[in-house]
Amino acid sequence: MSTTVGDLLRAKGFNVETITATETILDAVRRMNEKHIGCLAVVTKTGKLTGILSERDCLWKVIAAGKSPRNALVKDVMTPARQMKTAAASMPVEECMSLMTDRRHRHLPVVADGKLAGLVSIGDVVKHMIDSQEATIQSLEKYITGTF
Repeated sequence: MSTTVGDLLRAKGFNVETITATETILDAVRRMNEKHIGCLAVVTKTGKLTGILSERDCLWKVIAAGKSPRNALVKDVMTPARQMKTAAASMPVEECMSLMTDRRHRHLPVVADGKLAGLVSIGDVVKHMIDSQEATIQSLEKYITGTF
């Protein structure tokens, strides 16, 4: 049986740092810096996902463009939900990795019933793949040496 995105979330936790679309980029950057994270999910007060804001969005669309992070709003910089891919908890991890790699996404929101259920990073996916391969190698070594 294949591991799913939901399995990853259960292992790492469902907590996702969020921000609203009307907050400033300075607020967003401070929150990302404080939490040592690379993105924030943009949600409404009811928890509906409206977009995602990454550190790269802030750098490229605000700083490099000569805009002030004190004045720029999240809604003007974020990737809106209609333009981004999301994952379902039932998605196999391998499919998630392919999607993230092909589209060059470092973060993928997990949505259930239109609401944010979690967030996986490419690091989460790669860690799972490495752990899975290490377990397979150990099983094969035990099988080959007869110590299983």
